[in-house]
Amino acid sequence: MSRSVAVVIANDPGSGFTGPKYLETVGGRRLIDVVLADVATWPVDEAILVLGPGAEDVLDEMADTEATVVIDPEWEEGLAASLRVGLDVVMRGPGTDLVVVAYADQPGVTADTVGRLILEAAGATAVVPKYRYRRGWPIVLSAKAWERLLGLEGDVDLLDVLESHPGGVVEVWFDRLERPRIKAPTDIGAR
Repeated sequence: MSRSVAVVIANDPGSGFTGPKYLETVGGRRLIDVVLADVATWPVDEAILVLGPGAEDVLDEMADTEATVVIDPEWEEGLAASLRVGLDVVMRGPGTDLVVVAYADQPGVTADTVGRLILEAAGATAVVPKYRYRRGWPIVLSAKAWERLLGLEGDVDLLDVLESHPGGVVEVWFDRLERPRIKAPTDIGAR
């Protein structure tokens, strides 16, 4: 039986927010709590939350969670730093086969979506969803990909990295649009 871990990245400060983006209210609850409630339904064995901007405030105000929470002190570097932190925690823990990398500002990702991605991971280096002809998130990474990704630096686009190394990347097609990320206050009102 393979073991899978969700690594939830909260490193985007967004723009136009008066406080930490992840503490904004979405549907009556804080964004971070909504996303972690989604993650709690996913078919994974553990969740790791990597906090960046406003980490201390987010920790103080978010609801209790089963997720392991770590702070990325270099979050301003971009996705590569937070991904390294998350993968480091995974590799120090129990043997894990798959990591589901997700954004903490993308509420509404269902257990069905993640389950379909994990199901296709056998033998793959990575599994990406393709929502009506466009790749999106979350992304499932096998242990084969981790070493290469630990060497990344800067604000990389993980989808671009996988596209430039297509060997072993599997796409799972969904006949719907991707759940939108919340990057600005107007994104909350559009829900």
